[in-house]
Order: sequence, then structure tokens, then C-alpha cells
Amino acid sequence: IRRKKNADKSASRRKKEKEAEAPEGRDEEEDVEEKVTSPSRSTKSKKSKSKFKAESIDEIMATSDEDMRKGDSRSLSTLGTADETLDEINNGSHTDTEDGDTIEEASSEEVETRTTRTSGRKGKNTIMNKDVIIHAPGGAENLVVRKMYYTPAPKEPEDVIIQVEASTVTVRDCLLCRGIGIDKARYPFTPGCEIVGTIADLGGKAKLEGWRIGDRVVAFDHTKGGGNAKSAKVHMGNISMISTTIDAASAACLVDVYMSAYKALRLGKKDGMPLTGRKILITDGFSPIGQAVVALAKLEGANIFVTASDSSEQEYMSSLGVKCFPLSPTKWLHKVAGKMDVVIDNTCIDSYESSWEAVSPEGVLVCTTGMTSTLNFRHDEFGEGCASGCADAFGLNIPKYRSKWAAMKAKYLMSNTQFLDLTECLTTDPKGYQQELKYLCFLVESGALVPKVAERIQIEEVADAHRYLETGKSNGTIVCVPNDNS
Repeated sequence: IRRKKNADKSASRRKKEKEAEAPEGRDEEEDVEEKVTSPSRSTKSKKSKSKFKAESIDEIMATSDEDMRKGDSRSLSTLGTADETLDEINNGSHTDTEDGDTIEEASSEEVETRTTRTSGRKGKNTIMNKDVIIHAPGGAENLVVRKMYYTPAPKEPEDVIIQVEASTVTVRDCLLCRGIGIDKARYPFTPGCEIVGTIADLGGKAKLEGWRIGDRVVAFDHTKGGGNAKSAKVHMGNISMISTTIDAASAACLVDVYMSAYKALRLGKKDGMPLTGRKILITDGFSPIGQAVVALAKLEGANIFVTASDSSEQEYMSSLGVKCFPLSPTKWLHKVAGKMDVVIDNTCIDSYESSWEAVSPEGVLVCTTGMTSTLNFRHDEFGEGCASGCADAFGLNIPKYRSKWAAMKAKYLMSNTQFLDLTECLTTDPKGYQQELKYLCFLVESGALVPKVAERIQIEEVADAHRYLETGKSNGTIVCVPNDNS
């Protein structure tokens, strides 16, 4: 209707101008003839000198339809080519170039990508987030790097979004990915249980608790992970403030490894006195927690003994100024039985029996949740390692039940024994955890303590780090540092 009215107005104006410009003596028949034979948009009238061009209703409608078809074709081109089929779209080959999503389903060795176009960017995508994910229990070969053109947002009032500066890659991550051990992860799962970064967003309840965007925090959750990413979502109950000047990789080591070592030594001080001159035995001293205990115990002047699995590890530990024994209890128990003031066991080779026998009547046995003999891939004296076989003929997860039995035994049946669960410590006494973390940060910043970082890697190297950890040769803590330019 609008086009018809405009055409009528145009024809009326044209008629008036022609009447004004027509020479005298021109009869009405010539005017009528000119009106009928006046050209369309593509042809100029030889008789009319008017700057306006006559257009018929049919021509206007035909041109409008053509323009609309061109507009429709442009709109369709933003959704995909004409040859694109529904199967191709369902298979992940479709790309929405305007404001939709792009989802590329990758195999276990390819990159899985989910993208969302950010507003204000024409023809260019910017990766907003990246992580490592595993969809079902499996090894390093099942880990997939996922790139996203959006950042996570708080879904619950307690959620906190952290822009990750560093996160750890540990044996615990390997176990959670494989679905073995005491702790169980929910899939899909992103490894990285210890996180250091700044708060980028947070829910309403987290704001009420005093957290603010820009706060530098550490976070850890031994079952949910999520740290091997550029942005991570954590619960506000699992975060704690940290110094703004400490190196991110060093801070990531403090969150779990050095905090566990520090608390283990505190539990070993039965009378609260310093450990100067006391005898301390650390099983699997080459492990990250073992080396952390050695570093902290040396600050107090303790006499340190450790166990190590092979000659290379024993040689390295000897270079730190400690006395080494072989890993097997049968080769060292007869030398130290009943003589140790403090024994810190993070291997659980024989459900803590040998370590308990090494403790003096006035001594203390501290059992950690490390349990490297049942939870890693090399110290399994009851059969093959976890990587090759973790279930018996009846489908029972043997390491899981061994670990549970050992924990119950240490908590309720063994005298002079303390069981350390760092997650429980953070939950029950968050202020105490934060104060002790401040002390460890002070030691690092003053130069008295140097956390052992085995290697700094990027997100794409996490799968290779898992393979390396399963060999048991990692000397220190592997830290994932996301590359902002990737």
C-alpha cells in the first residue's frame, strides 16, 4: 500500500510538471499518448524533460521483490551456503558468522571448540576462554583442549569466577581423570585442583561475604578441579586471599603441597615445641609433599630421613642433606624401629604399619592423603600399577578400598597417629588456613623458602604432563600457566 501511494504521488507530480512545461497547441491526445508510452526505470523519455521517472506499480513491485530476494540471499549467506545440509550442521561443520554459536566436535586428539561471536567485532573472533576437558574416565589420550569465545558466568550466588594465573598438574588429576582412588570427579571434568588468580566475576552471596572483583585469591577443590583453564568457576567456600606480590607459580605450590607439609609438621609437634634436633622420617621423600616437608623441616633444624624408590632419587635427596633409605619397608624398618620422633607417611605402602612401628613411644605418626603407593602408577607392591590394572576379577576398585581402609585405620584404630585432610582443614577453619598461607607466603617472599616447581607448561601441554606424571619421574610440582596470547 505504501509503495502504491508513493507511486501515485510520483505520477501526480510528474503530470503537473509536464503540463507546466508542455508547449502551447499540444492537445490532450498527445499528453495521454506520452503518459502511456512513458518509460520505466531503465528507459528515459525523449519527450519529457522532467527529472522524475515514471514507474508502474508492477515494476515497483517486481523491483521490490528482486531486492527482497537479494536481501534474503544475504541473510541466508550468513547462515551457511546453499549446498550445506542439515547433516553437515548437525555434524558440527556449520559456522554462524553473525551472532550464533560455532561448535566443532573433536576426536580425542583434536581440539574441541565452542564459540560465540562477541558483539562489536566484525569478521574476527577472539578466544575468551580455553581449558582442558575429559568427557569420560580415561587417560591422557582422552584429554581435549577446548577453545571458547565466551567466559563463564556465575550461575549460583556462591559462585566465583577466577581469571587463572596458574594452576597445578598433579597425580591427583591423573587419578580423577581415570576415575580411580577415593575422590571421584563428575564428568565432563577439567583437571587442576589448585588455582591462583584474580576474581573476575562473582555471585550475590559471594559479594555479601566481602569478596570483590580484582581480589587475588587461591582456590582448591580436590574433586571438582577446573584450574587448567583461562577462567575457572569455584565455590566461595574454597577460596582464600593471597599476597599480590608473590609469584603465581610459587603460590600454586603453596596451596596444597606446602600447606600439607606445614600442617603435617605441626601435627607432629605433640608438645608444640620446635623440631630442632628431632628425628623425622618421611616416606617417599622425592614426592612433591616429601620435598616440601624436607624444606620446612630443615628450617627448624631437624634430623631428616627419607625413603626413595631408586638410586637417582636417593642421590638427589642426599644432595639436599638428608639420609636416604630404599622405598621398601623391609630394607629400613629394622634400622629405625621405635626411634623416630615424627614419621610423615604419604605412601601408605602397607596401610601405615611399618611407619607406625618406626615411631617411638612418645612420637607421632602423621598420615597424609597422598597415599602415593595406592594412588600413583609405580609404588604398588600388591600387583600392577593403577595405570595398567585397578580392579580384580570381580570388578572391585582395589586401590580405592585399600585407601579407605588405611584412612579409617589411621583415624580410629592406631595410637599416636594423626590423619591430615587438608580439605577438611579449610572447611572447618578457613581463617586458620588463610593465616598459615600468609606465613608461607612470607617465607617465600623473604627468600627463606623456595617452592620446587618442576616445570611451567601451557594448557596445550597438560596431556603430556599427565603422561610424565604417571612415570613417577616428576621432580617437584608441575604448574600450568595459561598463555594470554594463545
